[in-house]
Amino acid sequence: MKTREKLAAELRIVADKASTQNAGIYEAFAARAETGEFDDYADTHVCPITQLHAELTRAGFTKFAARVASGEFDATLDESEEWARSVTDPETLKIMETMGLGPDRSKDH
Repeated sequence: MKTREKLAAELRIVADKASTQNAGIYEAFAARAETGEFDDYADTHVCPITQLHAELTRAGFTKFAARVASGEFDATLDESEEWARSVTDPETLKIMETMGLGPDRSKDH
């Protein structure tokens, strides 16, 4: 299960237990999460997961925001690898190379 799916599912679990007003807000967050808006490697915000934390906090959902801050919804190693393999921007590739980062090529055939 991708992190975005896990995040959306957990938001909906909380929505099912929340007041009617809060349930709608949690559902709206879940719908946005499903699109990948809050994925660590999305280009939707400067730092998507931090954006999610800030918005949850502003909405008063501090318990869920704490789960976000604890790393529960951070990208998996596989998602990181998928992102690294998708990078095509020459400047980003150069930075990654300089830092010794990049996809694990040992798995290539």
